[in-house]
Amino acid sequence: MKRFTRDDSLWVRLQKETRPIFLYGTGNGADKILDVCRRFNIPVEGVFASSDFVRNRTFRDMPVQSIEMIREKYGDDFVVLLAFGTTLSSVVENIKAVAERHTLFIPEVPLYGTELFTYEYYTEHLSEIESACELFADEESRKVYEDMIGFRLSGEPKLLANAESMALSYEDILGGESYSCAIDCGAYKGDSTEMMARVLSPERIIAVEPDPKTYLKLSAYAENETLTEVKAVNAAVGKETGTVEFMSSASRGSGKEGISKSAKCKTVPLLTVDEIAKGEKVDLLKLDVEGDEADAIEGALETIKRCCPAMAVSVYHRTEDIFSLTKKINELLPDHDLYLRREECIPAWDITLFAKRN
Repeated sequence: MKRFTRDDSLWVRLQKETRPIFLYGTGNGADKILDVCRRFNIPVEGVFASSDFVRNRTFRDMPVQSIEMIREKYGDDFVVLLAFGTTLSSVVENIKAVAERHTLFIPEVPLYGTELFTYEYYTEHLSEIESACELFADEESRKVYEDMIGFRLSGEPKLLANAESMALSYEDILGGESYSCAIDCGAYKGDSTEMMARVLSPERIIAVEPDPKTYLKLSAYAENETLTEVKAVNAAVGKETGTVEFMSSASRGSGKEGISKSAKCKTVPLLTVDEIAKGEKVDLLKLDVEGDEADAIEGALETIKRCCPAMAVSVYHRTEDIFSLTKKINELLPDHDLYLRREECIPAWDITLFAKRN
C-alpha cells in the first residue's frame, strides 16, 4: 500500500497557500471546514454558492457571492474548497467545470465524531490502516481503500474516480447466492431494500428505519413490493434495546447526533439486530446507520455467530470506520472474503464493506 507524506496533507498545503481561498457551499459541511481552517490559522477570503442560492445573504458573517463576482475581483487564480455533497450528475458536472478553471479541493471532515484525518492521525494509525488493507480479497478493493485513505488526507478530487453503482457491487459480490432472510438497517425510503430485492431475490427482507417521516414512505413501499416479502420496522439499531433521542430530518442529516440544522428531535425505539432477528435464519445483514455501525454490530453478535451471514456495512461515517470496522468484521467472520466498493458521489460517501460467505 502506498505511504503518504506530510506534503500530501491538504491542511498542510493550505497553510502554505498564498492565493485567496474560498468556500463553495454554505451548509453544515462549510461550517465544519471553516472551523478546521480557523483551527489551523488558514485564512478564508469568502464564500460563494451556485447562482440560485446567493439570495443576498451571509454565512458566518461573510456575504454569499456568486463565483462570477469572485472572478471579477480575483480572476482565476484562487483556491476553492468544496463544502457540500451530491450525487446529481448536473451538479457533479458543474463542480468539474469549476475544477478545470480553478484549484479545487474537497476537504474530508467527519460526518460524525470529532477525529479529523490529519497527517498526524494518519501516522498514529498507520499500522492499523495498513493491516486492514491486507484483509481484502481482491486488488480492486485494495485500490479503492488506498484511494480513500489518500483522499481523506489530500482532498484531491481525482481520487474519487474509482466508483460504481451500488446495485452492480451487490450483484458482482453477493449475487448468485440463495438468501432466505435479509435485514436492511438504515433502509431509508426503501431504495436499498428495493435494490436488494431486485438484485439478490431474498425470500424476505426486514427493513429497519428510525426516522418517523421516512418510515411512512418505507411502509408504503413495503406494502407494494411484489418481488419479495418486506416487513418495515420503525426503530434505530444499537447495542441495546430501549429508546433513543433521534434527530429527524427525512434526509442524510437524520441521526442520533443530528448533523442537519433542520432536524427535529424525536424519541424512537432502539433495538438490537438480535432482537429484530428473533432467532430467524439471517443470510444477509446490511448496516448503514449514520455512524452507529460499531454499536449495531455489538447488538448483532448472537445473530452473526449463529448465522454467519453475508454483510454489507457502511464504513464512511466516522473517521476510523474504514479500518476499524474492516478489522472487526474480519475477526467476527474470519472465513468470509472482504471487499470494498464505493458508490458514485461527491465527496467520499457511500463506501461499503462487503463480507461474502465462502
